[in-house]
Amino acid sequence: MQRHDPILIGGSSLMQVRNELLCRGRIIVIEGGDKAGKQTQARLLVESLKLSGRMCVVVDFPDYTTPIGKEIKAFLEGNREYPNESKHMLLSANRWERKSEIESMIKKGTIVIMNRYYQSNLVYGVSNGLNINWLANLDSGLPKEDVVIVLDVSHNVLTERSTERELDSFEKNQKLLLEVNKNYRKLAKQFKWKIINGEKSREQIHQEIMNILKIMRIV
Repeated sequence: MQRHDPILIGGSSLMQVRNELLCRGRIIVIEGGDKAGKQTQARLLVESLKLSGRMCVVVDFPDYTTPIGKEIKAFLEGNREYPNESKHMLLSANRWERKSEIESMIKKGTIVIMNRYYQSNLVYGVSNGLNINWLANLDSGLPKEDVVIVLDVSHNVLTERSTERELDSFEKNQKLLLEVNKNYRKLAKQFKWKIINGEKSREQIHQEIMNILKIMRIV
């Protein structure tokens, strides 16, 4: 039988390249308005990926456990007053607090599932009347995501779900939330984020997320 040598790409075989891609870490961002189901889908995704033998972790933003995160929690609860620019600078700084940790996880081959990332700052910032380029520059240099998945849920459904708990200052602002809902769809088209109907069952949504990740060869 004739022996075929492996095809080389820059000195590496296709099999080596494939293994390297499978072993390197990834950043999967799950976005959407408050109560869109982001936390639930992040949890389901972690469970599925761990069953397949992948290392994965969920990172939530804002992260209220850090010094800056505590300041964010203070203004969201109405205990601090800041102009919108300062609020979004703090939200960005909260992500920079975790930059080194996230980079370290990626290098070790961990799949990092973001329950919100800098995309939220773009959507909420634009909805607060801020310039999108200024907002983008705040997070320029952070680890780049591999995919952004937006859970699209109507404003009325989000409002119904939000009655289950106490609302923060952003969530109480109905005018802001209407703009947020609209801008998630607008920016998703602009930046080619993946949109999923977040009003389907959690199982259906999870399957759609898995299909997207497989098609894009992320998992």
